[in-house]
Amino acid sequence: MTNINQSMPEILNNKEEQNWEEEWEVITNTKGKYILSKMQAIVLKQAIATGNRGTIMFETFAIAIPYIVEFYRVRRFLKDTKQLPAQASEPEYKPIDLKIFEEWKKKVYEKLGKKYKI
Repeated sequence: MTNINQSMPEILNNKEEQNWEEEWEVITNTKGKYILSKMQAIVLKQAIATGNRGTIMFETFAIAIPYIVEFYRVRRFLKDTKQLPAQASEPEYKPIDLKIFEEWKKKVYEKLGKKYKI
């Protein structure tokens, strides 16, 4: 079982802990409800703990931290015994490098016949 005094790296490196999966739920004040896996919950907890007051992006959804009204673990179970929704297995969204994105935007503007402004 997880010790409340353990740091996140200690929890993740614990061999026993690696056998368990968790289902977390986030509810926002807009009535949005999101089911997260243990790793997604860790990403969100880390952002909250470090003072991030923005939005955490995943592949098909985003969670705006200021609008979270509830965030809790629903259940804990051995891996491969329960199936989480596909959304709960999405990795955190990694943005495109700004230089590559600027080049891409320039090409798109050229194809549209518009003048690109930096």
